[in-house]
This record gives sequence, C-alpha cells and structure tokens, in this order.
Amino acid sequence: MSPSAPGLSSDARKQLLYAVRRVLRPIVRLLIRLGMSFDEFAGVARGAYIESAIREHPNGIPPTRDRIAFVTGLSRQQVDYYTDNVGALPVAGPTLARLVVQVLHNWHTDPRYVGPYGIPLELEFDTPHDRSIRSLVAEIDPTASAGKALEELLRAGSVAYSGEKHYRAVRRWVINPEALSPLSIEYFADTLTHLAHTIEHNFNLVDTESKRLERRVFADRGLPRKLLPTFEAYARERANQFLSDIDDWIAHSVSTDSKGSGSKLDAGINVFLYVEPPSQEQVLSTLVQPPRKIGTSDVS
Repeated sequence: MSPSAPGLSSDARKQLLYAVRRVLRPIVRLLIRLGMSFDEFAGVARGAYIESAIREHPNGIPPTRDRIAFVTGLSRQQVDYYTDNVGALPVAGPTLARLVVQVLHNWHTDPRYVGPYGIPLELEFDTPHDRSIRSLVAEIDPTASAGKALEELLRAGSVAYSGEKHYRAVRRWVINPEALSPLSIEYFADTLTHLAHTIEHNFNLVDTESKRLERRVFADRGLPRKLLPTFEAYARERANQFLSDIDDWIAHSVSTDSKGSGSKLDAGINVFLYVEPPSQEQVLSTLVQPPRKIGTSDVS
C-alpha cells in the first residue's frame, strides 16, 4: 500500500487502478497515433510523479529527496535527474489560442466594438487606429501580431471577409480545423487538465464546503443511435447559448470590477458531449495473432 494513501482499501485501490486504465486508453491511443513511444511517455510520467510530489507536498515543508523517492517509488538517481536538470521536463511556449479567444470575447462584449442589438461591428484591419483588428489585438497583448491572430480566426471560420477591407465576427467561439496543430494539442491539454483539476479538488476530504461545479446528464437506459444527431444538435444549441450568457456575465463583472485589487485566477467552464465507445472486454490474447514458434520463417 502506498505511503501517501494509507487508508485506501483494497477495493478502492482496484477501482482507482481501473479508473487510471480507462482514462489512459484514449490518451494512449492518441500517443500511438502520433508515433510517441512508451519510453517517451514513461519519461514524462516519471517527471510528473516527481514534480507533483515536490510541488504538492501536503504540509508545506520542502521535502527531502529521499522522501520524494520513497513516496513515488522511484530511485534517488531519478529524483536527482528530474530535479537538477531544467530540460528534463518537457515545456512548450503558448500558442495563439488564448489570444484569439480573448479577441472574440472583446469583439462581442466591448461597447466600442459592438453595434445595435449586441451585434459585433465590422472592422478594418488597421484603421481607424482606435477601433480596428489591430487595436483590438493590441489592447489584449501589445506584443502580439494582429496579422497572425486574424489569420487564425479566418482559418477557424470565426471571422469572415466582408467586402474588400472589412472583417466580421461570425462565431463567438474558435474550433480549430487542423486536428494536429499546436493550437488543437494545447486545447486537448487544457481541457483534460481543467477537468482533472476539478475532480481532484472535489475529492478533497478536508475541504468539503467549496466543491466546484461538476455535473453531467446522460441517458440512463442508453440513447437510441438514430437520436444521436438530434441530441447533439439540441445540446450544441443550448450549450452555445449558455456559454454566451456566461461570457456576457464575465465581461460585465470584470469591467465593473476593473479597479479591484488582489490576485486573479484562471477560471472558466468547459462543456462537452461524450459518446462512450462499445464495450471491449475480450481477453487481449484473442485480439492478436498467435506467437510465432521458434524457427519459423516469414518467407513464403
């Protein structure tokens, strides 16, 4: 039994290991599809174990390296390697994802960029200097390239041309059309991380008064396959309206508290539809070719 979870029963441990297996399978499918080997994954997993044990130490006292090795089950040499080598843990610079989302948010909520009935105004790229695509981007990040931001918005179909010089916002959200682009992979990481943080927070047995919103609704007796397109269309419509309302609330609340002091948190709401794949409970040995006998040849 792990020293970090002395009260975990045998049944709970089995359920936890099964849960980890289920969570990992769609992630591993993606990694295999992208050509990532187990060794690469294992290196990241070892680093994450050590990093988490160091950063999230429960009593706030910096742990010793021997303690980190003990609670993670890794060797002292591995602890030293990931602790002392800055490049041992993979890092990546931010993409334009947050910038383009913020551009759309401001374009739909800032009174300077919104016309009658809350419809975003059509904008030119750089004129006038105080109400254009360039000014919209500069207000969010003066160092960002307005041209690259606009390019991403056009590629995602969130912004469209309107005549020769103007652009109009046609969507309030960004759906990246390139499945394996840096933006899409960053979104993949953000979504899984946000959900995992929320569930992990709600598992906290000490703080039982500040549980975070985490709800789901599903067809308890299964959804007829023929209804899935209708269900998805209905859910998409309602979710878009719900998220637009939340976006409006954020814009109003942040603007009225613009002079407020104190730290700020990265917070938001994710909504997604899920469809469980068919159950696959066959024994693995029945799903692969039988092992070759020693001495056989591939030559026919």
